[in-house]
Amino acid sequence: MSLTLTHPEYLTLTGPDGQPHPGADQDWYRDPWQRRAGCGPTTASAILAYLSRVHPALAPLAPAGDRADGEFLDYMEAIWSYVTPGARGLDNPESFTLGCRSFALSRGCLLDGQVLKIPRRDKGTRPTAEACRDFLAAALAADCPVAFLNYSSGDLPNLDSWHWVPLIALTEGEEVLLCTILDGGEEKVIDLALWLETSTLGGALAVVTPDPLPEEG
Repeated sequence: MSLTLTHPEYLTLTGPDGQPHPGADQDWYRDPWQRRAGCGPTTASAILAYLSRVHPALAPLAPAGDRADGEFLDYMEAIWSYVTPGARGLDNPESFTLGCRSFALSRGCLLDGQVLKIPRRDKGTRPTAEACRDFLAAALAADCPVAFLNYSSGDLPNLDSWHWVPLIALTEGEEVLLCTILDGGEEKVIDLALWLETSTLGGALAVVTPDPLPEEG
């Protein structure tokens, strides 16, 4: 099974350098603390900008001016006020979805939020790879990127710990669950099944969707 967003090119965003990048980069923030702790609002900014383009009812989330060359950093700053890291960063997935929903309300839009928590490495409580796949598949089928919170990267060398990234595609194979993420203005592929087996601290998958979802057909 392979699933991706209908328009992944909409996640190509222009940074302060005037160049296009896959997704946004927390290093674009002006303040040192924002650059250090800003992965959550950066992820939210990319996701909400995407939703504004593919779901007509959500167009006010990020009008064309917010996505214009040189303007996306101002959009990230606006979202920071709603998706705001604390002393430990943005370490609560419910705070992520609530912040996105509050920002949406400020622009006259309604969002729903769902979270799949992945607790510390405990076979009795951690969701299976199949449960994670189903959560991701439902979100991507609804054309909604997923926010992935990773407290510890386990055996994945290309994934930072204590970090949020947008997840935009998945491919399921034998004993692997390959996911495409956007991180630091780059596109990367990670094996979520391996992460589930080796991450000691877990994390969460979070998604915000149009409320209500448009009816199929």
